[in-house]
Amino acid sequence: MCDKEHRLVFCDMFHVESTEGATATMNPPVKRGAALSVEAPWEIGRVRASSILRWAGQYRLYYRLLPSRGGGPFWAFAESDDGVVWERPRLGVVEFDGSRSNNLIDFDGAAPTETCFFVDPTGPDEHRFKVICHRQHEGGMYLLTSPDGVRFKRAGGFLLNFIADNHMSAFFDERVGKYRIYLRAGEKRRPWPPIKGSRMVSLAETHDLLAPLPYDANAPDPWPLAPKFDTPEYRRYGLRKIHLEFPPVIRPDDIDPPCAGIYQGAVVHYLPSLYVAFPTLYFRRPGPPDGFVNDGILDIQLALSRDGLGWDRLDRLPYVRLDLPDGPGSKLLHMIAGTARHHHTLWQYYVCERSSHGEGRLQGMRKPTTPTVPGDPIACLLEQRLDSFVSMDLAYSGGERTTKPFAIVSDRLRLNIDTSACGFAHAALLDETAHVIPGFELSSCER
Repeated sequence: MCDKEHRLVFCDMFHVESTEGATATMNPPVKRGAALSVEAPWEIGRVRASSILRWAGQYRLYYRLLPSRGGGPFWAFAESDDGVVWERPRLGVVEFDGSRSNNLIDFDGAAPTETCFFVDPTGPDEHRFKVICHRQHEGGMYLLTSPDGVRFKRAGGFLLNFIADNHMSAFFDERVGKYRIYLRAGEKRRPWPPIKGSRMVSLAETHDLLAPLPYDANAPDPWPLAPKFDTPEYRRYGLRKIHLEFPPVIRPDDIDPPCAGIYQGAVVHYLPSLYVAFPTLYFRRPGPPDGFVNDGILDIQLALSRDGLGWDRLDRLPYVRLDLPDGPGSKLLHMIAGTARHHHTLWQYYVCERSSHGEGRLQGMRKPTTPTVPGDPIACLLEQRLDSFVSMDLAYSGGERTTKPFAIVSDRLRLNIDTSACGFAHAALLDETAHVIPGFELSSCER
């Protein structure tokens, strides 16, 4: 969701006229442990968090469940006032083990493996909540909508008959007046045997989510039909991976290791002129006979964009690092799209595993799974100082920075500066011709 506040975030040179003695520094968040843990009987089995959104003054964390007993899959949400303390509302909608006293939501019989929930500020009330769903064995990507985020219905036909699984990022972008969906695609230029390509993120745009997504049907060098769907019951979908049918926006390049891929975007329209993404870097390991099928470890990077199309992954150091070997996220991390703000703190959320992407999976077998047990994290919490994904740090001996002209839209101008104990700052105001406004010189500013 795009923040309406008038804030200039100095994560790049977009708002900067000149600088001296300053360097850009990526600031990793602080891990704060589990935001929500497995607790209820319907959460024991398999669970995966999907999305964070804000509605009616509260945050909602949606997640998918595949209980070890009682059927499924199911979807549920927890809610929070501050993004830290979460409660499971008793919705009384879906029955589990003979009772409706739970936080399960109605998904109209759909069973997607991947989802992205968001609130549409432009849609009619009956379609206010939207879920972009994907499941290969259901034919690809489709849409569910709801007036309340509790009872969903299928809306329209297929959005896309392509393979685009793993966490998608979707929202209505008020800056461009379109829905944007960031999808997983396959980069054919970077094979890593026996895998014939790498992963990357592409962008789909549309004015109408009730119609199929427009794409370039004549894009060069398409992927072949996926073998597991070259059967009569699935052949009608024509399922294959996305290559260049949509424009790639976050992709590996020559700076990345040859085995690296970008698994997902986790894109957020943070401010009107700033998009932030938290792409998962997939560091692939050798396949059989020396390793497992499609195996690797994953951590989270930071990417910035001013238009949602061109992205900068900065120094490419981990924004969220893997845990030490005894931690819950020692081998796999994925950021959940969406954030929660509480005063000067920005809360972010991620999912993690102790197993690598393909650990234990040999040729011709399904990937082994480890059931969740009470106490396992459904989503983990990250604490980030507001607007501080990247800071412009001055030297210990001092430095200065001058912004480009901007309009003051209130009677107060606040600076987000952290000097800790030994630093201090002065500020001056200049007019549109870069001359100091009388009374607002550096010498007039209190330390």
